[in-house]
Amino acid sequence: MQSLKRLFPSMLFAAMIAYFGYHALNGEQGVLNWIVVKNQINEAEIELAEARSEREALEVRAARLRSDSLDLDYVEERATALLNIAHPRDFVVDIETPDPR
Repeated sequence: MQSLKRLFPSMLFAAMIAYFGYHALNGEQGVLNWIVVKNQINEAEIELAEARSEREALEVRAARLRSDSLDLDYVEERATALLNIAHPRDFVVDIETPDPR
């Protein structure tokens, strides 16, 4: 009984270390969850960068179509592409794309 009383504080301390150690690794704010959240943040930052570059490209295209700075060559190029027509004096070159399979 006397030896059990002497070991009790050590066992309690070991149990506390095990408890807090487990939650430090696997808990809601543990190291493993921190790694997962860090990866999610990196993926979100990559997605944000892609969205920003796409937005900038769209803003450039929209600026070229505004009436105060209208780029007639660009308007003609877009009309030709969208309507699938060409001017009678234009040369049309059909380029076959290789089959991706």
